[in-house]
Amino acid sequence: MSPSQIQLIPTPKLALLFGYSEPSASFYDFCRRTGIVPVPGRRGWYDPKLIRARLDAVQGISEAEREEALQPSLVTQRRARRAQK
Repeated sequence: MSPSQIQLIPTPKLALLFGYSEPSASFYDFCRRTGIVPVPGRRGWYDPKLIRARLDAVQGISEAEREEALQPSLVTQRRARRAQK
């Protein structure tokens, strides 16, 4: 894996993504309640994969359900095959 593939999210950007205008006490409380923590040794930087996993767990979404949602429907697959002919 090259360093360019690693993308961490800084605290201010994460706060904006979660709908907060800035990192505030309520933002940190939300992160604490959901188990979203900074990367060890990199205070203020978050791993997007951990964030997604924690949000899925909080919402009760399993890995299988997320994979299934990303799979194209059978109709979409058929249309793609027919377009190739």
